[in-house]
Amino acid sequence: LEGALHAVLEDHQPADQFLQRIFRQDHRIGGRDRRLYSNLIFAVFRWYGPLHRYSSDPGFLLAGAAAAEKIKVPEVAFFIEKAGLDQSHQEEFFTSESPLERLNAFLRAAGIQAEPTLRDTLPQWIFPHLDFPADEEFCALEQTRSPLWLRAQNREVGEIIESLRRDGLQVETPARIKNALLIPGGKVNLTELEAYKRGWIEVQDLSSQCIGQICAPRPGQHWWDACAGGGGKSLQLAALMHGKGSITASDIRNSKLEELIRRARHGGFSNIRTRGWDGVQIPVKENSCDGVLIDAPCSSSGRWRRNPESRWLLTEERVAKLAAIQKKLLDAASKAVKPGGVLVFATCSLLCSENRLNVESFLAAHPEFTLEEFPHPLTGETLPGYVQILPQDGDCDASFIARFRKRE
Repeated sequence: LEGALHAVLEDHQPADQFLQRIFRQDHRIGGRDRRLYSNLIFAVFRWYGPLHRYSSDPGFLLAGAAAAEKIKVPEVAFFIEKAGLDQSHQEEFFTSESPLERLNAFLRAAGIQAEPTLRDTLPQWIFPHLDFPADEEFCALEQTRSPLWLRAQNREVGEIIESLRRDGLQVETPARIKNALLIPGGKVNLTELEAYKRGWIEVQDLSSQCIGQICAPRPGQHWWDACAGGGGKSLQLAALMHGKGSITASDIRNSKLEELIRRARHGGFSNIRTRGWDGVQIPVKENSCDGVLIDAPCSSSGRWRRNPESRWLLTEERVAKLAAIQKKLLDAASKAVKPGGVLVFATCSLLCSENRLNVESFLAAHPEFTLEEFPHPLTGETLPGYVQILPQDGDCDASFIARFRKRE
């Protein structure tokens, strides 16, 4: 744990990458121990806010996080005993109903008379930067991991669900988006699934699937996915267009474009071409695209459920730099939209400086664009041109999405 804390907080290494490196180096660590170590380390970063106020001792942090998340194994009992806690409270912090109650019972056992709230599990500086109330429901969900969502493609959804169930998966369809499949229960070996082998499914969080739904591309159109990354949204656009029309996918990282090409081939999509883009000279002709999607690089604060360590690395200064980059990318990408075309701006951020304020700045500088109403992908409610998807909207990550229309 001490190594994980140093790697993440000092070297800014993602926790999952640190764990993968450790597991590769020591093959004696079996599957059961890998799951335990991963669960404990991610739990520590979820509860790091209220715990590190009182001690930076790794054993204290581990014991407190384990108590909060009810991880009751001999290894944890050792750290609890080593911390010299009041033994009479041990049963309380494993039997209390909620994680917060268990955490507070642990603190009482440590002789700490404090009652942290769920807001203490998030960096305090973010709250003035939110356009929504960070209520108890939101904060409680931030302390849980987002579930696995799949996106069905290339076949009828019912046929894909049957295939997944034959392979032993539990599949639910709670979302309004018919192609969104929820897989309860955590990790799945995708490569062994028949539906994956046939190119019928892609891993894509529900909030991310909302982006493609708001783009609403039509068959035969030409779209530019400006910051395509590994291509999840490019593939979704291609599927929504039924493989008809064309998509230009660009990114500054060639490795991501190579991954995109592989995924497009696996999914059977031949209408996606890739181009490098440095964020300046656009790789398509000006005024040529029916639609442009810019899923901009951002703070990824909307993914803190998956990467809880990231909340302790982000700073206001970093957010300001990212917001400036997003503004430049949005300005540049807008040149590709033809008159009457659509521009969609998206982030996986919670923060208004990356979201609403960028929208307002763009509109002030570009009178040729207006916000366009669209239905909320998860509720059907008519929205005034942008939306903040939150975890409580569908047990998912968070995303911000705005849709503009260029005047004829």
